[in-house]
Amino acid sequence: MKNFTALKDSQNSISKVKVFFTAVLLTFISLAINPGETRADYVGTSAFQDSMWTFDATWAVLSAKQVTMAGFTVVGVNSITWNSNNLLFYGIVKVGTNNRRLATIDPMTGICTDIGPMGGQFSSLTFNSTTGVMYAIGGNGSGAISERLYSVNLTTGATTFLAGPFSVGADGEVIAYNYDDGFIYHWSGNATANMEKINSATFAATPIVQSGTAHIEIFGAVYIGGGVFAVTDIANRALSITSAGVVSEVATGLPDDIRGLGFIDPLLPVELSSFTSAVNGRNVTLNWITSEEINNSGFDIERKQSGSWTKLGSIRGNGTSVLSHEYSFTDRNLASGNYSYRLKQTDFNGNFEYFNLNNEVNVGIPAEFELSQNYPNPFNPSTSINFNLPVDGKVSIRLYDMSGKEVAVLVNEVKTAGYYSVNYNASSLSSGVYFYSISADNFSATKKMLLVK
Repeated sequence: MKNFTALKDSQNSISKVKVFFTAVLLTFISLAINPGETRADYVGTSAFQDSMWTFDATWAVLSAKQVTMAGFTVVGVNSITWNSNNLLFYGIVKVGTNNRRLATIDPMTGICTDIGPMGGQFSSLTFNSTTGVMYAIGGNGSGAISERLYSVNLTTGATTFLAGPFSVGADGEVIAYNYDDGFIYHWSGNATANMEKINSATFAATPIVQSGTAHIEIFGAVYIGGGVFAVTDIANRALSITSAGVVSEVATGLPDDIRGLGFIDPLLPVELSSFTSAVNGRNVTLNWITSEEINNSGFDIERKQSGSWTKLGSIRGNGTSVLSHEYSFTDRNLASGNYSYRLKQTDFNGNFEYFNLNNEVNVGIPAEFELSQNYPNPFNPSTSINFNLPVDGKVSIRLYDMSGKEVAVLVNEVKTAGYYSVNYNASSLSSGVYFYSISADNFSATKKMLLVK
């Protein structure tokens, strides 16, 4: 177990080759454990007093902190959630009856750093780890923002209306993002129908009928993975609710109506000992080695030449292991140019972090002319043809039938030296054997292809 000072230093050294698994309302970091305290799992706040608590997995209280914010008198905190992009907790801090401000919160000290006014009586926050959007919602009695979903500016605290109202009961004020299915879940009240999931792209809401233990007004919720939410209600209870609506009681007698729920676990790192690239013609092979893995689901491989990143593929991780593991991925048939690569490492709870390849990869020009066999072959109806040009010049690629009649011109233009691919759709042709021929500078070649419909 690392101490809190070491944690802070680690969080400030994001450039180091280490992943801190993070996600919506869920963070895998090493806590500041005071002498005599054990590991904390849950962080909860009170909407009615300047207090917050840490709990273990059974909801036994580990510590209680006073919530403070310079320049303000804190009277409660309506919500707390984790931002997996910048490794900070955010909360809705009440500094008056109807004055609520966005702030970052240190769960180990209770110290808040003010960001700005939210402009409404918002009750709940949740963070979308896929899009990087923080959401807020207001309760039934919050006036113009009542049961409406907003995005939150993390620099100013300003909110922007997205959709709603989403009415699931008398209050309708708690949301939690499920990073496994991509929906925002919404609760309130004690009726069996007072749960719904909201599509984070279209904002269409789908009711979910609850079963199992009855509850009254939900006060806090956080997704902890595996289709399960940890939930608190106004009866000072801790509950478990699945994404299908199955409710179970976990603990009673909590110290308050715990509002706003965050989840904390130990530091779960994946460490890379190396991340390198090698170019072979128009293929780029990435190699990386882990020296340690904990809870590692796997890696997405992403490439960027210009504009946005593109996912190329995925490789499964080794879960939890203290052994070194080697990984490799080959990006094939690239055009000449410069490319950037990165790894998106994800754990089994949906937390992720990026590793960037330090160098830009250059795919140069070929040493000689080449016309490759089309692929696939036989084909129906589309196929690809690769060709290499070591010099600039006019290039012509033409397609002929068995009688020697020209049936298509695939390429007829000046091209710079490099690696190229041309895709051809032969849906207008009948089945049979065809020939394609290239003419470039003093180079010519012909190959046969088979169309089978």
